[in-house]
Amino acid sequence: MKQLIIALAVVTAFSGAARADTYRWVDDKGVVNFTDNPDLIPSKYRKRVRKSPSMTSPAPSLESTTPKPLSQPQSPSVLKGSAPKLPGGFSEQEWRSRFATLRSELKALQDGLPKKREALDQLHRKRTIYQRPQDRVAYNEQMEKIERDEARIKELEVQLSALDNEASRAGVPFEWRN
Repeated sequence: MKQLIIALAVVTAFSGAARADTYRWVDDKGVVNFTDNPDLIPSKYRKRVRKSPSMTSPAPSLESTTPKPLSQPQSPSVLKGSAPKLPGGFSEQEWRSRFATLRSELKALQDGLPKKREALDQLHRKRTIYQRPQDRVAYNEQMEKIERDEARIKELEVQLSALDNEASRAGVPFEWRN
C-alpha cells in the first residue's frame, strides 16, 4: 500500500511537467514545424518562432497584446476583461493555416507515393533482367526516397493529430480545423 501511494505521488508530480509550451516556425520550404523543446529549433529560425502556451499557463488575451491608445478612455467592460479571447492564442486564420499546411504537405506526399512505387517496380524489373550495378544504385535510391516519404507521412499524421488535440483543448471550433 505504501508503494502504491509513493508511485501515485511520483506520477502526479511528473504529470504537470509533461505539459510544455509548443514552439512553431515555418522553414524556407514553407513547412510548418512544431516542437516542445526550444533547443531543437534551428538557429536560423529562432527569430521566427511563435510560442504557444501550455495548458497550465494562461492564454494571452487581446488586452495584454494590443496596445491601447492613451487619448481614448477605456470602457468599464474592456477593463474588466470582456474582450474576446482567441482560442489557444491564435486567430481563426492562424488555426486554419496550421491545419491547411500540414494537410497539404501530407496530401502531396500521399499523392506522389504511387508514382514513386511504380518507378521502383520498373527499376526492380531492370535490375532483375540486366543485373547492372547502376540499376541496383537507382533502385536503392528510389527505395530510400519512398522510405523518407513514408516516414514524413507518419510524422505529419502525428503532428496533425497533436494539432487537433491542441485545438480541442483550446476550444477551437471544428469548422476552423478544415
